[in-house]
Amino acid sequence: MDKSLTVSKLDAAKRQLEVFIRLYFNSGDPVAMHTLVAAAFGVIRDLNKRRGGDPTLHESIFQNVKPEHHKLLRDKLTEAQNFFKHADRDHSAMLEFNPDSTEFMALDACSKYWELTGELPPLFQIFRSWMMLTNQEIFILPKEQLDYLESAAKTFVPKGKVAYFNDMLSMVMKSGT
Repeated sequence: MDKSLTVSKLDAAKRQLEVFIRLYFNSGDPVAMHTLVAAAFGVIRDLNKRRGGDPTLHESIFQNVKPEHHKLLRDKLTEAQNFFKHADRDHSAMLEFNPDSTEFMALDACSKYWELTGELPPLFQIFRSWMMLTNQEIFILPKEQLDYLESAAKTFVPKGKVAYFNDMLSMVMKSGT
């Protein structure tokens, strides 16, 4: 019985991000979630470069860093990703890992996926809206949108991530988008 799949690079990245989002809203393992996001981000970043797209948020950081420090910055940005998948040089090492960085790498990947495909899958929409609700102070948005976010945050954020995800997923499924 043949169980093989034919999967494009973008489809693989989309699937990895969707699994991350489900894990994220259900308190999944931070290491597994980071590994999924880093893999998806790498694929999306590479495809974006190949197509000549604008840099990802993570890449645009390099524009403000002296060239002689690019390797140091790149190593820092990929430290957890590499630690979680390699043991050839540091088999007994330990890592102090901050899983908050995963959320923003995922947001960057979802945004770039949308830019590359014109598609914003429902789970990406739910994740992006949660990130905007809970981090509205870092986004540059029109006043009307900020006012809406402040109001929505009072309603949704106190309920928590799981309730928000379940409510939004239910609405998305009913609307068919």
